[in-house]
Parts: sequence; C-alpha cells; structure tokens
Amino acid sequence: MRHLVANVATYTIAALLILGSALFAWMRTAQLVLTDEHAALARYEPAPAHEFEWRELGEHAYVRNCQNCHGQEGKGWDQYPGLTDTARLFAAPGGREYLVELHLHGLTSPRWGAPMPDMAHLQDVELAAVLNHVLTHFGNTPPSGTRLYVPEDIAALRGPKRSPWEVNELRPGGDARAAGRSAPPRQGQGARGP
Repeated sequence: MRHLVANVATYTIAALLILGSALFAWMRTAQLVLTDEHAALARYEPAPAHEFEWRELGEHAYVRNCQNCHGQEGKGWDQYPGLTDTARLFAAPGGREYLVELHLHGLTSPRWGAPMPDMAHLQDVELAAVLNHVLTHFGNTPPSGTRLYVPEDIAALRGPKRSPWEVNELRPGGDARAAGRSAPPRQGQGARGP
C-alpha cells in the first residue's frame, strides 16, 4: 500500500497517457477505412435502370479524404479553401471538367498556401459521389437543369497526367493569369508545352 501511495503521480501520468493514446486512436478511426474496388462497386455502382445513389458514399468519402483539410463544415482552414463556392465553379463554362481535373491531378495555386494532393486513387464511383456531396452541401446548390456527376463522367476525364499548375490554369475565370503566376515548365521541356 505504501508503494502505491508513494507513486500516485507516476500511475496517474501513466493512466493519462494510456487514456490519451486510446482517445487519439479512436478519433483517427474515422479516417482509415479499408475497402477494395469490388466491394465499393458492388455496393454503390448503379444498376442500369436506377439513379446513381451517391449520398452515403459521398459523405463517407468526404470524411475520409477531404475533411482533414476543408473541415467538417467545408469552411476550410487558413491554408485551404472553403467549399462554399463550388456550385459557382461547377456552373461556369468548363467548370464541370475543372472540378474533376482538380481532383484527379491535384492543384498548386498562388491563391492558397498548401497544394491539394491528387485524389486519383479514388474509384470513379467514389469521386463522383464526393463531388456530388460537395455540390449539395456547405451552402452549395447546383444550378437547376444541370446533372450531377456519375462515375462515367470521371472515367471519361481520366487520361494523361496533368501537373497541379496546369490544373490551376484550367480554373474558370483565369485566376492563374490574374495572379501573375504561370505554371513552371514540365520536366524535359525547355519551354512551356502546348
């Protein structure tokens, strides 16, 4: 008993460290979800005669892949943009394709301090679902008469790899040129490519 009383502080610190570790592990479990392509497709790929059911998958894909930077409410952090203007980008000429390119190839822009990593590891069905989730949440309302993304839209734009600077130049409104910055040349090119 005397040994227990003499080391109360040590046992308290050890218990707090164990509790803190368990709490940290519990908080991070929402970020790690292992799945394979067949499981995702079997669960979420639409049947030919049915509408694409993306809501549940889009919400989960946002939590796993986007929430760390853009936040639970899509407001972003100091280095990352908020997602409240996504519907305007979607409605702009070339905006529908820009949003897919942005996710497939990433983005480096003078507008934000941190680059966005590419999300090409996501399956077409997951990427379509998360884009639809963003377009219908965080104060966004897609323009009436427009069609949300389906997996075929994503598959059609997968192709040659673009640099994150090239994606920035595709932004509707020409922000890359307005900011006075241009993409650095691709490796192996002395001047800017076509």
